[in-house]
Amino acid sequence: MGTELCSAQRLIERGMILNPLENPAVDVGSEDIAWFSQVGGWGSFGSYGLYGDENHAWYQHLGAYMEIYRKGNESSLAVTGQIEFIADTNNDINFSPRAIFWEEGLLYTRRIGRPFIQFGYYHRCKHDIDNFRFGEERTMVFGSAMTRLVLPFNLSSNSDMLLAFQYDHYTITWEKRTPNTFQNGAYNWDELINSLRVNAAYQRPVSGNANFYLDGYLMGTLLKNDSWMNGQIRAEIGSETAAGQVRFGLHAEYLGDSGIPVQPKSTMLIGVGVRIMTTGSIR
Repeated sequence: MGTELCSAQRLIERGMILNPLENPAVDVGSEDIAWFSQVGGWGSFGSYGLYGDENHAWYQHLGAYMEIYRKGNESSLAVTGQIEFIADTNNDINFSPRAIFWEEGLLYTRRIGRPFIQFGYYHRCKHDIDNFRFGEERTMVFGSAMTRLVLPFNLSSNSDMLLAFQYDHYTITWEKRTPNTFQNGAYNWDELINSLRVNAAYQRPVSGNANFYLDGYLMGTLLKNDSWMNGQIRAEIGSETAAGQVRFGLHAEYLGDSGIPVQPKSTMLIGVGVRIMTTGSIR
């Protein structure tokens, strides 16, 4: 399922945990250094047909990472890039591009015993598409320095779980709303300060080569004069293939500010979709 995107503000990777050191296909000797040792990625496509709003009917997520540097299986430096594309139904084929969110980042990961600690910087932006139909536009540019603690757990001999705690401190904040009447309204991303997010991901085999996946997140964002929450829960069935994991499932997500209409509002989304991702490094 897509995250989907995006977050109390809409961070695209909000519904996933990326850790290049957890890719089982990459194994480097403890004293060895490797350059450009792996690439990986994820993609999702689905519909908000179960429940959405006038801006959300379809979604698509595409993302990739490239590991630049790796020392043993203890530390990693990677670059990432991802997009979240949203379409509504307001054209002749019921698939009208509405908004796109973009991210690019630098992520350092280090193993500290069994847990992992991560540091990075992500540059993000959001742009409207075909906004001439509405006579309005809402554009943002925002970036954050982040740190994340990833805690693995073995709940039983055939299942496992991850918990991740992420803090973002926003260093670049800019938002423009057209018409200007709405420029100084509520939830202005010019005023972002920081956010805190908790992710959980659980998986276990169910039958044959099929697996059951359950994950979710809860995120709070603080602005100078406002605050809000986002959250999601997602359940999927999937399996491992030679190319990675393929998952089908349902998700429900609440966004305190979807980031799309020029007059901010919250939304509840319930959708169905498919996700494809590199095994292990993306949860």
